[in-house]
Amino acid sequence: MKKLQSNAKEFFIDILVFALASAVYSVALNCFLARNNILNGGFTGIATILNYLFEIPIGITIFIMNAPLLVISFRKLGAKFVFRTFLVIAISSALIDLGVFLPIYKNDLLLSSIFGGVLSGFSLGIIFLRNATTGGVDIIAKLIKLRHPHITIGKSIFLLDAFVIALGGIVYGNLESMLYAVVGIFVSVQVLDYIIYGISHGSMILIVSEHNDKIRNMIINDLNRGVTVLKAQGGYSGEDKNVLLCACYDNQTHKLIKKIKSADENAFFIVTQSKQILGNGFRNSI
Repeated sequence: MKKLQSNAKEFFIDILVFALASAVYSVALNCFLARNNILNGGFTGIATILNYLFEIPIGITIFIMNAPLLVISFRKLGAKFVFRTFLVIAISSALIDLGVFLPIYKNDLLLSSIFGGVLSGFSLGIIFLRNATTGGVDIIAKLIKLRHPHITIGKSIFLLDAFVIALGGIVYGNLESMLYAVVGIFVSVQVLDYIIYGISHGSMILIVSEHNDKIRNMIINDLNRGVTVLKAQGGYSGEDKNVLLCACYDNQTHKLIKKIKSADENAFFIVTQSKQILGNGFRNSI
């Protein structure tokens, strides 16, 4: 009974999040992008082009194009994911077509592309975090990530959108629309990647010092971060050494560096940016 109630609650939250995100996406499309001839890429971009040419409703077109893709992705992505994505597509398609009554912002096309990109990236990111997509190239990007985990979803979508942007430039016969589309999609990708990966951004620090015990205790006790001791050998001296490895969030990096210097002014350390940090003490998944 409790499990049933928990599933019902989760389903209700999904519907609510999908509806809110789809409403934001509809605003991005209808107020800033589609009706200013600025493509948003993917199936939405193709539907926008067909709407421009034949006045076919964008939402209905998106829904029809996604139907076969959902069937194809059923085995790879699972029934739960496909069902969630179907809900998003159904809700967003309806809200996109209802959103044609929203006012259009026409004062500045650059601002339109930027704000349209921010809103669409935000809505897509929220939907991705609920283990669903808006369909189209989002599903294709998800499939690519399963096969090539090092490729971010946002970058996959950006590459897949290139063809649609080129097609839009030909159809509109307007280079400016094509350039504004690039701006909008670039902004959308940045926001999308930040929503999905931004929380897990951080640094990896390798430390070589004569005072490893002091630095290790400081990291554990003062910063409440874990540290790993790596066995190493000096390439020049041939002496055995210990190298400390610590992962931390970006907002902890500066504090950690100050602590290292206070413990050992002669410490040698390397700081590298980490796109994702997953596991104990950090996020468990993306």
